[in-house]
Amino acid sequence: MIYIVLSTMLLYFIHLALPKILTFKNHRDFSPIQVRLDKDPNIPSYVGRIHSATKNLQESLPVFFACAVLSIVTNVDSTSFGLAWIILRVIYLFLYAYKLNPYRTIAWLGSVVCLILMALNLIQ
Repeated sequence: MIYIVLSTMLLYFIHLALPKILTFKNHRDFSPIQVRLDKDPNIPSYVGRIHSATKNLQESLPVFFACAVLSIVTNVDSTSFGLAWIILRVIYLFLYAYKLNPYRTIAWLGSVVCLILMALNLIQ
């Protein structure tokens, strides 16, 4: 489970850096990505969608970390749910970036179900 937590941290850093990396060629300033998106209409729309996927990840990340840390501390094996969660979040990023809306919702819902199953696994 520790490797899944570390992989999730890496995923989060990639989420944070990806929009900045994709816009750094045209904007060599270090302003926040939201300022860049508001300032320049020539930035591709998928960069804004990646930024929105990052904000969505930030909403579920505390729940994942709480369940993951509790499962480590209590020696409850939630590895399969954690691995499924991180895989679904990676899939969600690509589906969100390419505007594949019905599949994006399914991936998001699957990641929420994984969080619920992680929490229920702690109770048993």
